[in-house]
Amino acid sequence: MKPPMRLKSRKRRGQRVLQTSAVSAALILALVLAACGSSSSSGSATSSATSNAAASSGTASAASTSASGGAGVAKATANLQKWDSPPTKITVTTPLKAAPSGTKTVVMLSTNNPSNVQLQQSLKSLAALVHWNYAQASYDPANPATFSAAVDTALSKHANYIAEAGIPLTPALIQKVQQGGAKWVLTAVYPVTVKPPIIVNADAFANDALMGKIIGDFFVSDSGGKGNAVIEHVPAYPILGGFTTGFQAEVKALCPACKTTLANITIPDLVAGKTPSTLVSALQSNSGANYLVFDDGPFAAGVGAALSAAGLHPKIIGEAADQTAIAGLKAGTQTAWTGFDPVYSTYVMMDAMLRDAQGMPISQAEGSFQPTQLLTKQNVGNITNWSEPANALAQFKTLWHVS
Repeated sequence: MKPPMRLKSRKRRGQRVLQTSAVSAALILALVLAACGSSSSSGSATSSATSNAAASSGTASAASTSASGGAGVAKATANLQKWDSPPTKITVTTPLKAAPSGTKTVVMLSTNNPSNVQLQQSLKSLAALVHWNYAQASYDPANPATFSAAVDTALSKHANYIAEAGIPLTPALIQKVQQGGAKWVLTAVYPVTVKPPIIVNADAFANDALMGKIIGDFFVSDSGGKGNAVIEHVPAYPILGGFTTGFQAEVKALCPACKTTLANITIPDLVAGKTPSTLVSALQSNSGANYLVFDDGPFAAGVGAALSAAGLHPKIIGEAADQTAIAGLKAGTQTAWTGFDPVYSTYVMMDAMLRDAQGMPISQAEGSFQPTQLLTKQNVGNITNWSEPANALAQFKTLWHVS
């Protein structure tokens, strides 16, 4: 399996692996809190079935359901309008008090995952931009002991800030960094409480929930209030519960006739490339399903061929489009995705470090989100990698008073 871009940045897009027994307990608790059931309704219904039911029973409830469904479709369609165009503004708005001065040391906890490498390269470049020191401490996500060792290495490099993407932190590791005189700068970590020594968590759970809401609105609107979706989900990645929770909540609120069913994927099956066959089985057991929803773009790898071989043709939608998903939109083999740029989170992380160095407040509300867009064949254009706003770094540099 190609490691997911978002999950080592933030969705999304490397793998989030359970690191220690303490972390495992935290993740289990997070999954319980994020759980939202396996279906948003008891079943799907066609418009003709609804009409027949209303005519035969004469009940007010059937008429009310039909009216609610129509209003829900209209609301979902209206909600989508603001997500059609590429975003033009970054999420952070307050300038620094002054241009960065002095020298700090940033240490990235790194892996050889391609997406993690992308974050390393960006943070290194950003540190050089403000004349800070940059270093790395590597670990193996499949080996919990190496993660703790990487933290020790980072502290031995006299880190002022330790950057991490995706791995939940144990209380012991949080305390170790604080006692070592450093601070945590995170992206895509869940569960987490942003308080000293953690100064920011870019691309947070709320961002996934927002993208779930956007894709939920598309599902309701595109299906005309009659959608039946199988949702791919990896429960061992707690932050992705934001997407599934946001999606199902929006569908439940707006589409009483729609149906959603979670198809949970285990880490071993994900790594072994069994996701396509698992989803084919889920669709075959739910013959009315006409949408296949992904909580991270790279998880859709290989699903097209598996669906074709099985004679299945659901519409494919989801969050955090990667290159393959964007190519699928252009070809018409996939239907809708939210845009996601993993590098944007490094801008937010650097911004938080600069503010902390100047004793300025850091807005977690601004840092939690990143700009996005609903991508379809109609508006995907000629892009291969979604990265908006196109001048995001220039906007941040203006806030930082650097050129």
